[in-house]
Amino acid sequence: MIKPVKHRNIADQVFEQLRDMLYRGEVGPGERLMSERDLAALFEVGRPTVRTAMQRLIDQGLVESRRGVGVFVLDQEKIVEKRPLLQALNGETYTVADIQEIRMALEGKSAELAAQRATDEDLRLIRRGIERMKRERIEHEIRINTDISFHMNIAYASKNVVQIHLMKSFYEVQTYAMSYSYTKVLESLRIDELIDAQHDAIFQAIVARNPDSARQAMEKHIGTILEICREHGL
Repeated sequence: MIKPVKHRNIADQVFEQLRDMLYRGEVGPGERLMSERDLAALFEVGRPTVRTAMQRLIDQGLVESRRGVGVFVLDQEKIVEKRPLLQALNGETYTVADIQEIRMALEGKSAELAAQRATDEDLRLIRRGIERMKRERIEHEIRINTDISFHMNIAYASKNVVQIHLMKSFYEVQTYAMSYSYTKVLESLRIDELIDAQHDAIFQAIVARNPDSARQAMEKHIGTILEICREHGL
């Protein structure tokens, strides 16, 4: 939900809220963002502020401006190779399995905290992500963005600012890992029903306010992907 911005660093705050909307899947790949004028009215800021925030989204490869049409959300899977990924690793050798190991620690805690702190709005967004993924599988139009939004919404539900910022920083790395592992291995294994069942188990544990079960369900889910990555040398 967009909130009026009334403090310093206004463009940064607008950017953060818009980026959160994309990370949470409130605006999906191929969808058009509201106009600059409409966003300025909703945020209660000037249009130059919105323009600055929008340019940051463009610079990060999250959206693109189409002349005379508007600004549209990009499909991260399709542009992943065009982005300056993993700069923090400084050229180190790493594997997708390495990334999954870090996800295990980060997201297990996200699920645990979400089970304690998720609001009704958080639960709605997490549930919507699950429904979208199932619909995309039926329509054979799997989008990595949708899967990542499911996990990001659990992180937002943790209400832990440090946890959320860690997951935001990890977004690009996670996009790369999930896109690569899906196209190289996961798609051919036909484990969609298993993944859907694991997502459902995570969500149900959060709804039941059971932190231990939520953490274990998340660890089991990521552990499945980790084991597959190891088996196939990813």
